[in-house]
Amino acid sequence: MTLTVGKNAIAFEKEIYAYSGLIDFSAGSSGDERTALDFTSPNAYYRCDLAISIDSGSWVNTDILGTIMRLNGLSVYLNKFAITATTLGQAQLVSPFAVILPPNTRVKFIFQFSSSTAMTGNAAVVLTGRMIGHA
Repeated sequence: MTLTVGKNAIAFEKEIYAYSGLIDFSAGSSGDERTALDFTSPNAYYRCDLAISIDSGSWVNTDILGTIMRLNGLSVYLNKFAITATTLGQAQLVSPFAVILPPNTRVKFIFQFSSSTAMTGNAAVVLTGRMIGHA
């Protein structure tokens, strides 16, 4: 078995997982939404954990990173934080979070990075989950 990287999730027996691969912020404009995951959940309920990793590159004071999760087009999770003079040079951590995925639901996880200087760095998201019930 090989690691599958991309916007899709893989469901195997009672497990589901997805790894976005690195989303490169330099490949777009400030404020662009970059889709990391985009899939439809299987016909079952899953309890999932999402972990976000960030390489802040050369971020500067006032840069902003947003993470957004949408289920069927509705934003159900939004986390934005600004880089300040006190956080420059420190590891940037986004706490893992849990979500229940309903059956047959369109799932999108998006990064949104805004910078007034240079678009640098990258991020990734990993989703792991276990089936908790059938539809």
